[in-house]
Amino acid sequence: MSTSVIEPGTRLAGRYRLDDRVSEAGGSTFWKATDEILARPVAVLTFAPGFPRVHEVVTAARAASRLTDPRLTQVFDADDSGERAYVVSEWVTGETLEDLLAEGPMEPGRAAAFLLEAAEALASAHSAGQAHLCITPHNLVWTSGGTVKVTGLGVEAVLAGSTSDAPAAEDTQGLGQLLYAALTAHWCGAEGTQLRVAPTGPDGRPVPPGQLRPGISRDLDEIVCRSLHIPTAGAQEPLSAPAALVGALSKVPRSPLPFVPLTGSTPPAVVARPDNPRDGRRNSTTTSPVDPLSRTVPDPPHAPTQSTSRPSRSSGSSGSSRSTSVRHATEGGGPISRPLLAAIAVGVLLLVAIGGWGLSRMGGGGGGDSKQKAGTKTSSAAKPAVQELTPANVLPYNRPPHPDDTASVDLDKVIDANKSSAWTTQHYNSADFGKLRKGIGLVIDMGKTVTVSKVKVTMPSASQNGTVELHIGDSQGSGAQQTDSGGASGTFDLDGKQARGRYVTLWFTKLPNIGEFRATVRDVAVEGTG
Repeated sequence: MSTSVIEPGTRLAGRYRLDDRVSEAGGSTFWKATDEILARPVAVLTFAPGFPRVHEVVTAARAASRLTDPRLTQVFDADDSGERAYVVSEWVTGETLEDLLAEGPMEPGRAAAFLLEAAEALASAHSAGQAHLCITPHNLVWTSGGTVKVTGLGVEAVLAGSTSDAPAAEDTQGLGQLLYAALTAHWCGAEGTQLRVAPTGPDGRPVPPGQLRPGISRDLDEIVCRSLHIPTAGAQEPLSAPAALVGALSKVPRSPLPFVPLTGSTPPAVVARPDNPRDGRRNSTTTSPVDPLSRTVPDPPHAPTQSTSRPSRSSGSSGSSRSTSVRHATEGGGPISRPLLAAIAVGVLLLVAIGGWGLSRMGGGGGGDSKQKAGTKTSSAAKPAVQELTPANVLPYNRPPHPDDTASVDLDKVIDANKSSAWTTQHYNSADFGKLRKGIGLVIDMGKTVTVSKVKVTMPSASQNGTVELHIGDSQGSGAQQTDSGGASGTFDLDGKQARGRYVTLWFTKLPNIGEFRATVRDVAVEGTG
């Protein structure tokens, strides 16, 4: 291999032009590229000089290229005979299973249908003597074309150095973990996802999905347990091959695809618990944010909850403890009546007000002795200075059934401080997105909860303004608190109003006309305090 650095614009085999570096990990680089002969986008994997497993990766890719199931990523080319080794495969656009679960678990029938497609795809691979061995929520995609796609077959296992003496059982367990996630929005596999960690029982195994979420049929719950070797009363033999999982899933009721993932899946009267992506989870190798809206599922009475160890938000207590205290005081079990409680509350408020008035009189009245000398510090802490904050990542808020393929690329260009580069959506035939969607979002992940004072946005001037809203909170998208809106044209400021949150979302509800109807953002600067 050549020791020269591969840069955007490089051509491989005289036809594959590397356009955008998507990610780098462990000595391999993933690119979005163009096959200039067939004029189509492709995905290209290249390798750093001295990468030790180049030949094994190319061999695995060539083996995968012989598979014909359309639900498996197609490999077009793989070569390590020249100066630069590479693997070329189809460019898959859509949303991963992790993306689909950002707003809550799937309806059980749709989860079964989704995973049946994946199981059938891997069963076809195993019948040809090939295994995946690295199945995660990132490897299962609902494509923009309305199909299920399993990515990374063979290649990812080699890159990760994964091997198995029982590959069929390994992949069946991986599929079971995906089904568990689809049903509960919790992950019971290895690290590397933003989904909540599934609670475990006394034996260290994940609790059955039916204990996390009501409404899962006994048959479907048992299929998950059989694939994950979770013991249950009267359970059948464990599932140890993708084909066996196919047979089991084909017998349970399923909802048809295509589908839109469920939102608002929290059952009535369930109290929403604090959801901090940094708490209660394993360390993640991704920076994708998770939208915790509508993701709360009821915990069974005997199951531990993850919220007990998390710090509460500004309310100072969890919703469950707050509701419990009110219930004990008002359900008639104690001697304190509601009028008496109200009188006590009024008295406490009066005492606080009088005390505050007295303290203010003591601290600053009119005498010369009470005046502060020049240069002395005040007793109150100085407020943090507002400054431009550094984002951790940028992602699209781009939901089915008509995801915008263009909006998933060039995201880093909105925070590179280069106003000549830009993120953009695809173009539409009207300002209302051609009635294909209600809006599209650009999510700035700050990496932690911050206080936002102002967001400066730079866009091209438009002959007809659009509309963009500013939403700030610990969830991405339009479900977070809206603080301001603007005309989506030129350079303008959006008022953060000191809202706090990890995610700053620009939510476009009406597209500007810049010669065509599309949103284009050249730069975003977030000002506030960290």
